[in-house]
Amino acid sequence: MPLAEELLLTRPLDPGHELSVALMLTREHLAHLHELRVLRPAGLTDPQFNILRILRGGPSEGCTIGDLKRRVITRAADVPRLVDRLGRLGLVRRVQNPQDRRSCRVILTPKAEALLNATDPAHTAFGKELEHLLPPERLQAFLADLELIREGIQKAVGLTPRSS
Repeated sequence: MPLAEELLLTRPLDPGHELSVALMLTREHLAHLHELRVLRPAGLTDPQFNILRILRGGPSEGCTIGDLKRRVITRAADVPRLVDRLGRLGLVRRVQNPQDRRSCRVILTPKAEALLNATDPAHTAFGKELEHLLPPERLQAFLADLELIREGIQKAVGLTPRSS
């Protein structure tokens, strides 16, 4: 459905404004679908799921809070609080950081591993569902365009691109 129709717009938007509204609305729809398909059945929020996935894909000795802050998708996320909440849920634990006694490393618990393993089929199916929304010949070009937009926005607000 065209953006103007979906939002009941009575006047056309400038191209840049239309792009920003389209991206934000698409992000909202995507987040809602992800919540329905993956998060809600697991009893997790999007930021919690993001932290758990970062930890699962990170080094076996865990990640520091700073590592998590650099890698989390939602920059406004309060990572220390998220880690505390995940700890109370029995999904992560903090261990002393041998490289720096003033900090700790966060690691997944077996309970979190089991929860993530249980979400894997739904998460994979969600990705396939999205992948099939575009013809294969357009997918890589679309991803490249999104990368250009992200890099332009990062530059405009003075952020350095994230490194994995």
